[in-house]
Amino acid sequence: MVPSISSEARPSGTNGTSFKKLRLAILETDPELITVCGTFADLFKRLFTNSTADAQEGAEEVVLDIETFNVVKGLYPEPEYFDGILVTGSRATAFENDPWILKLVEYVKRVHDSSSARMVGICFGHQIISRALGGIVEENSKGWEVSVTKMQLDNDGAAKLFPEAAVDGELRLQQMHRDHVAVPPPGMHVFATSEMSPVQGLYEEGKVLTLQGHPEFNEEVARSLVETVIARGMLSDAEGKNALDRVVVPNHGNDVGRAVVRFLTGVV
Repeated sequence: MVPSISSEARPSGTNGTSFKKLRLAILETDPELITVCGTFADLFKRLFTNSTADAQEGAEEVVLDIETFNVVKGLYPEPEYFDGILVTGSRATAFENDPWILKLVEYVKRVHDSSSARMVGICFGHQIISRALGGIVEENSKGWEVSVTKMQLDNDGAAKLFPEAAVDGELRLQQMHRDHVAVPPPGMHVFATSEMSPVQGLYEEGKVLTLQGHPEFNEEVARSLVETVIARGMLSDAEGKNALDRVVVPNHGNDVGRAVVRFLTGVV
């Protein structure tokens, strides 16, 4: 069995730094979606590559070992071989009952209840984890939430999870969703809310960290997706213009990437 987190001595060098190897499974829930910068898995690999350099623990440097699994085709990791499992975004609907979605819901329940692997969910992943653990996911009657959006953090969210955003108690992320978590799972801590969606982030110590927003989206990816929903008539002209104006607003995507790495390594 692979240990939950393994540390190995640096093979060479003069500063004595050791490496903490972190095994992460990315569950691809929309592998056929190719953004202007690649698949969701590609975007997360890029985010975490940038984040691990800033998420060191003392003299240890975090090194990610990432594997991807196409859960739409029924491919799943054995959770005991991974320190963390991340569920990506998707164009699918988290509250529908397609066979692959039901299988994913059952898998999330099993990992949560009987595994030491920590789970991270982003957008669709946030909704699927919520559904699996007893929350309610539904279409948002207020409409689409897109582009850089401001969220309010509670004290725990600001101080513990996202200290980089603690100055003003706000977290800003790219968004792209119509469905949302209307009611959180029992006992789950809601650390972030927005005007349109009351459950923007969920946390269970040592077990779960989810966000409705997309820390992995850069400006290029977000702009392309916003232009797509505008072209398909999903936003009014005014909503579309407003969304495109906000795409360029600075956001905390990289800060969230660092927070996810800290969560997966057991720092928070």
